[in-house]
Amino acid sequence: MALEAARAAWAGGMTVRRPDGSTVPIPLVAEPEVVPDAVLQAAAREARLVLSGAVKLARALLAEGDARDREALLGPFEGLEREAMQELFAAPCPAVFARVDWLLPAGGGPPRALELNATIPAMPGYADLAAHAWLRAAARARGRSPREAAALVAACGSHMENLRRALVGFYRTRGGAAARPSIALVARPGDAQVGELQRLAEHFRQMGHRADVLTPAECVPEAWEVLYRHVWAHNTDPAAPFARALREPGRHVLANPVNGLLEAKALFARLSECAEEPRLARAAGLDAEERAAAGRLPFTRRLDARLAAQVIAERERWVLKRSWDYGGKSVHLGAETAPAAWGEVVRAAAEDQRGGGFVAQERIFAARRPATRIAPGVVARGELYRDLSTYTGLLEDAPGGSVVRAAASPVVNILGGGGLAPLIPESVYHRL
Repeated sequence: MALEAARAAWAGGMTVRRPDGSTVPIPLVAEPEVVPDAVLQAAAREARLVLSGAVKLARALLAEGDARDREALLGPFEGLEREAMQELFAAPCPAVFARVDWLLPAGGGPPRALELNATIPAMPGYADLAAHAWLRAAARARGRSPREAAALVAACGSHMENLRRALVGFYRTRGGAAARPSIALVARPGDAQVGELQRLAEHFRQMGHRADVLTPAECVPEAWEVLYRHVWAHNTDPAAPFARALREPGRHVLANPVNGLLEAKALFARLSECAEEPRLARAAGLDAEERAAAGRLPFTRRLDARLAAQVIAERERWVLKRSWDYGGKSVHLGAETAPAAWGEVVRAAAEDQRGGGFVAQERIFAARRPATRIAPGVVARGELYRDLSTYTGLLEDAPGGSVVRAAASPVVNILGGGGLAPLIPESVYHRL
């Protein structure tokens, strides 16, 4: 059954493209992640509070923060990316869609947020492919009819449809009147996640939209009613037609504008500080719910010489992350590092202030559970870590839903060898 599900998901686009142009299926975990509906709903509420709090705080820090704050938020960027980011808070919406990544503590309790992803909150298509393929295969294995299988898939929900509704909702807030606006999905040439992008475009077309996957050189922004950005500004030629939309987000329905500063780990650290610094929270204009959400974040602080001594002494308690990086790079886990080497890593990180330097974050230890990982020609049993990622946004039609990644390493990343576990709401699973 699980192999049938994996093959269906791969055929639908649950793949990544390698730099050499070859396509590789993303492994599927045979055992689904069955999550209580109440937990998913709580994660959606919390994700929105984390995002809204981060946006308010970023705006305040750019206007009134110190030089260290501004360097952390703008220092990592240059060229077109920095130029476009100057327009972020003049844009109609800084984050139409975003994703908060969590870990489920091994000892139990609610998910704990690790970071915010606002530039390319990927995987809505992958999430549908994994969950829907598993449900259809499981329904067949249990003798259910195609109609019953379709009902289970519908009850599970669709991340792709949530995204489509969010894009159309944003278009409506901008005064758009077309029932099915055209949507350009813009990605760099050879994008690793082209399989997902093609599946998204297919879904949009099935729902009546004109939709295509285009590169920045191919996308003339004035020819499209909605622009779905799946490309970093630093991977966009400043002379490409699409660069016009990045520079002037107010003239286009662009989701998202160039907003990489919202992903800065230093911003996450400052949001964590708001729980203990009422003055900072007031300056940002956080409401009571946003302040409470900040207090539920793992303790996260910008690394400096004073904090470094504590981080060295309490090695197993801490994770170090470069403020501006992505894909699990520049992450150092104290518990997995020898004491002598850890001291060297921490001291070097404290001295390295490039791009906002590093942050130290309280380690959330996730459970590692037995799992069956299915890849082409390989079915392997092992112990895998799993995380949870929840979609959100700032508008009323915010996308929702969650996706689960799994890997042998505690730093879970799809492009780094991880896989996807089908996420099935508990109410749907009990109907099988």
